[in-house]
Amino acid sequence: MKKRWALLAVVLLWLIPGNLQAQNDRREVLTLAEVFLTQLDVAIQQASFGSFSTTLHEVQVQAHQVLNVAVGATDASFDTAVPNLGDSTGLLTYARRLGRVLEQNPDFHEYQLTLDNVRFFVQAATEVLKATLKLRDPNSARRQIRIAQGLLLAARGTPGDLPSEGGVRTLLALLN
Repeated sequence: MKKRWALLAVVLLWLIPGNLQAQNDRREVLTLAEVFLTQLDVAIQQASFGSFSTTLHEVQVQAHQVLNVAVGATDASFDTAVPNLGDSTGLLTYARRLGRVLEQNPDFHEYQLTLDNVRFFVQAATEVLKATLKLRDPNSARRQIRIAQGLLLAARGTPGDLPSEGGVRTLLALLN
């Protein structure tokens, strides 16, 4: 009988650290995803403002603000001359951090495709925004910033999306 209790104690001690690590990883993913969503909403709002701006300069200032939120202060594309409305970390940095946590924990591998979607859409929006900054026609610039906004909305996704089609809201819904 004592051997069974000893064996049970050993098994529980072996399982608990792994379970605690999984809980910590889940909390970290949730926190990162929630902050990512907050920053993404800032970028989407700024893109919306840019799509209704009347001059090329206004559209491009908004595009740069969105780009700053997307790339973060450590990226060469970050413009310190433009007001930074994000937290300076960058959506792409948050996506990399999320990816590292998801890759380290086998329980989260099923969410990798959803994160791949998020990364793709944010990276594509970043490229569109960079192209917007080179334009000389306000109508073309507004059209481009609307495309970037659409890509950011796709990165946000909805809670009801399939994991293969979803964004960060999908990831949060799957984890909760």
